[in-house]
Amino acid sequence: MGQAQIIYPDRGGEAYLGAARLWRNEQVIAEGVEKFELVHPRAQSFASQLRAWSFFNQAPGQRAVCLEVVRLLDREGQCPSVVDVQGDVEAAWEQNTYRILAKTTLIEHSLNVAEQVVKLLSDNQAWHVIPDTMVAALGHDLGKLKSARGSLYALGEHPLAAGAIISAIPGFKELSRKEDILRAIKMHHKMPEGLLGKTLKKADQQARQQELERWVGVEATEEIKESHEEEAKEKPLQPSSREAVQRVQADIYGETIDSTSSREEIAPPQRMDISSWFDAAGFLAMLKPYINRIEGRRFLAFSMTDGLVYFQVKVLEEVARKQAQDAGCMEIATMAQDDPTMRQVLFSVVQQLRQQHEVIATHLIKATYFGGYFLVTRKFNTKMRGYYTPFHAEAFGSIAEMERAKPDLLRDILSVSPYTGSEQVS
Repeated sequence: MGQAQIIYPDRGGEAYLGAARLWRNEQVIAEGVEKFELVHPRAQSFASQLRAWSFFNQAPGQRAVCLEVVRLLDREGQCPSVVDVQGDVEAAWEQNTYRILAKTTLIEHSLNVAEQVVKLLSDNQAWHVIPDTMVAALGHDLGKLKSARGSLYALGEHPLAAGAIISAIPGFKELSRKEDILRAIKMHHKMPEGLLGKTLKKADQQARQQELERWVGVEATEEIKESHEEEAKEKPLQPSSREAVQRVQADIYGETIDSTSSREEIAPPQRMDISSWFDAAGFLAMLKPYINRIEGRRFLAFSMTDGLVYFQVKVLEEVARKQAQDAGCMEIATMAQDDPTMRQVLFSVVQQLRQQHEVIATHLIKATYFGGYFLVTRKFNTKMRGYYTPFHAEAFGSIAEMERAKPDLLRDILSVSPYTGSEQVS
């Protein structure tokens, strides 16, 4: 068959342009999978495995789609496997994690995830789920391709962009579980559903852990500098942008938009087991450098003369991710920024520090939460509200030394008190 230039339409309004061999899915099934001319050695090896794996014998359509995605990755997948757009979950990762994982190319990461899928499902003797999950694994990050970097990518929605691209792959629309595959791709950084979705998320996390360990090993002779990201400067999505994302979601995933729905009241988080990675002494040591540190006019933690230190929850999350990463727990380190499970992580950390180490100022926050709202009063009676976790200063050393080192901007803070809701905030 000859070569032709075709357009993979993005149902959200964008277009994915690529060169692809024109073929009919019926011919692929009848005649066997075409042998593509691949360049990347791992792509060549993986394509051979796809043709040989017996669990694809009853799934020729999935095999054909997988081979087409491998061909696409072979052509364009030399880009980084992480996203650097504000608003995307990966841009919120700890800086050192992001830097290391950026060294893994998209094709390498996609094949790593696919191999983890085979291992996970084979270990559970769920071979029948492998073909559909393999399609999701190979296609879950297609939204990171340079040719796909349109409005969805700019909005930090690479899973949506991936769904749009894979929907246009020849043969995909004929797959019986295409909706499940799309939903798994959409939710792979959030709370997936079903065996397919949960396997994809776990395979993605295990692949990331594998990649992290590989590159840390490569850098073993170098000094890996610890760094922390600046407080995110992104603005909330404007209503028009949010509506655009909702429209694309509805179009790609067959969802309806309910503009009248209201947010349900958030229930208190539940405690979870963090013993595999959490170390209280190490956690407190990692918190200490944030105290009274100013970046521009931003601060994330400050001490007070009454012997308390107030930390923004963002700091606790950053340190938790870093400590989990150091312990090899990528499930926590790469958790989506809006993943509800992170509330459980933070609650469990605070409960551990509260009950076993008595470093939390428990009289200032409710027992069922990891922080509370406080009214911060500054000079000239300026008041601002913030959500903080209060610690006893003794856990970090001398309060006198902290106060002596406090920048002038933070010396303007006169008092901190629990916010009751009746106070006027500047």
